[in-house]
Amino acid sequence: MPKPMHRKLNSFAKVAILIFGLLFLMMSFFTIYNRVTVQVMKTEIETANLNKLVFLKDQLEEKINQISINAITLASDPAIRELEFLQQSGDPYDKQKLTRMILDHISLQSGITGWWTEITVYSRMTHDVVSTSSDTFGFVDEELIDVIRRGWQFQRGEAGESDKFVWYAVTPETAYDDPASARLIVKTAFDASYLQNVLDQFKSNGQGDPLLYSPELGMIGNRTIDGDYAAEALRYLGGTELGDGRTNLSVQLSDERYLMSFLPMYGTDWYLVDSIPVDSILSPVTNARNLFYAFTLALLGFGSLASYILYRQLQVPIRELVKNIQGIKRGNYGSRIQMEGSSEFSYLFQRFNEMAEEIQTLLERVYEEKIRSREALLKQLQSQINPHFLYNCLFYIKNMARLGDEESVVAMSLNLGEYFRYTTRLGKQTAQLREELDVIVNYLEIQNLRTNRISYRIDVDESLKAMEFPRLILQPVVENAVIHGIEPKDGRGYISIEGGKDASGYALRIEDNGVGMDDDRLAALQRRLEQPDNQDNVSFGLWNVNQRLKLMFGESSGLSVSRKEGGGTAVTIVIRGKGEESDVPHLDR
Repeated sequence: MPKPMHRKLNSFAKVAILIFGLLFLMMSFFTIYNRVTVQVMKTEIETANLNKLVFLKDQLEEKINQISINAITLASDPAIRELEFLQQSGDPYDKQKLTRMILDHISLQSGITGWWTEITVYSRMTHDVVSTSSDTFGFVDEELIDVIRRGWQFQRGEAGESDKFVWYAVTPETAYDDPASARLIVKTAFDASYLQNVLDQFKSNGQGDPLLYSPELGMIGNRTIDGDYAAEALRYLGGTELGDGRTNLSVQLSDERYLMSFLPMYGTDWYLVDSIPVDSILSPVTNARNLFYAFTLALLGFGSLASYILYRQLQVPIRELVKNIQGIKRGNYGSRIQMEGSSEFSYLFQRFNEMAEEIQTLLERVYEEKIRSREALLKQLQSQINPHFLYNCLFYIKNMARLGDEESVVAMSLNLGEYFRYTTRLGKQTAQLREELDVIVNYLEIQNLRTNRISYRIDVDESLKAMEFPRLILQPVVENAVIHGIEPKDGRGYISIEGGKDASGYALRIEDNGVGMDDDRLAALQRRLEQPDNQDNVSFGLWNVNQRLKLMFGESSGLSVSRKEGGGTAVTIVIRGKGEESDVPHLDR
C-alpha cells in the first residue's frame, strides 16, 4: 500500500516562517524580560514604600500615644487631684500655691514630646481652671459632659483657628461611661499642623504624597499636595471599604496610575495614606520597551519586503502548478499547464503534464473495472449479514424449546420461515422497503415471544415504502437496538420506525428507549462508521449497512447514530439525490 503524500513547505514558506519566527521569538523574549523587570521593580517599590509608611505610622503613633498617656497620668496625679478639695480649704494662700504648682507641672508636660500641647485642668467640684492656654474653654457642665468619651477627637478650627486633636482624661476613670460623675477633667490638645510637618518631611525624603484620611472627618494632607490629586484620592477613599487597611493597591487617579497604601492609626479613626506615581517611576523602562517595539516594527517591514521578493521569484511560477494539481484533485484530469517559466520550472511543468495524462488513462480503466465489481461487492456484503441473523434466531428457538414453550416455538418458527422465504430469493439483491419492514415485524415478533416486553410502532410514507433498498438493510439496525439497547435495560422496551420525504431526499429514523451510549462511545462509533474498511469487525453490522447505502445511493447517503432525548439511541438513514422510485438503480439487472 503506497504511503500517503504529505505536502511539504516550499522555499517561500520556509524563509517567511524563519524570518517571522525569529521576530516572534525576539519579541516574546523581550516581552517576558520586560514583564519580569517591571514586576521586580514594582515589588521593590512596594516593599520600600510600605516599610517607609510603617516607619512613619510608628512615629506618629508613638507621639500621639505619649501625649495621651501624659493626659491620663495628669488626671491621676495626686497634686492635681488636690484641686478637687480646694473648696474645703479656706486658706487663699494654699489655693494660689497649689494652682501655681499645677500650672508649672502641666507647662512642663506640654512640651515634653516635642509637640506643644495645650493642657487644661478643670475641677467640677470647685469650678477652678488651670490651663497652659490663655484662652480657656467655657466650662458649661452640660456642654462639656456631652463631648467626654474615650480616644482622640478631631475638632475643626473656627475662623482663623487651626484644627486640633483633643483627648479628655477624667477622674474617676469610670466617668467615661457616666460623664456626669466626673470630678476632674484634663483636656489635652495639639495642633494638626504638627501632623502636617511630619507628612511634609516624609514627602521631601521620597516620591510619595502622604496624607491622613478619616471616613467621617475628611483629609489632612501635606502642605504641597496637588489639589486635583487630593480630590481624586478623597473620592476614591470615600468609595472604598478600608477595614483594617490594605497595602499596595493599584488605582487610577488624575489620569495616572498610582500605587496606594493605607494603614490604620492605632487609637483613632484615621488612616495613614501614601501614593506613588508608578507610571512616572517606570517611565525609563517603558521608553526602552517602546523603542524596542519600534525597532521590531522596522525589522518586520524589512522581513515583509524580503518575503514579497521571494514570493515574486518563487511562488508565482509554481502557483499555476498548484492550481492544476487542485484541478486534478477535483476530478478534472484534463488539466494541463501552459505557462512558461525558468528552466527548472519548465522541467516540472513537463513532468506534470505527462503525469496527468497517465492518471487520466488509468482512471478510465479503473472506472470500467469498478462498474463490473460493484454488484459483486454488494452481494458479498449481504452474504455477511444473513448468517449473523440466522445464528441469533436459532439461539432464541433453542432457549424456548428448552423451556417447553411449544406455542412460542411454533410462532417463532413461522416468523423465521417467513424471514427465510424472503432471504432465499438470491436472484434479486434489492427489495422494496415495505418488504424490509415485513421482515422487521417478523424479527420483532420473535424477540417479543422471547422476552414478552418489546413493543413497536412503524409509520413510513407509502412513497418511501415503494423505493428499492439493499436486502436486509434494516435488520442489523433493529437487532442492535434490541440486543445492545433494550435487553440490558429493566422494564419494557419500545422501538419506533418512522420515515418520509424531506427537502433534499428521504430519511428513515429508528429509535429505541434502551440504555443508550455516552458521548465517548457515540463519537467512537461514528468515526468507525466513516472508515472505508472494518478489518477489526467492530460494530460490523452498522458499518456494513452504511457501506451498502453509500454504494447504492452515493456518498451523500448513509447512516448516522445519535442520542435520543429521554434516553435511548436513534439511528438515521438518509437517502440523497434519489427523488422517485424510478431513479433508484436495480443492481441485479
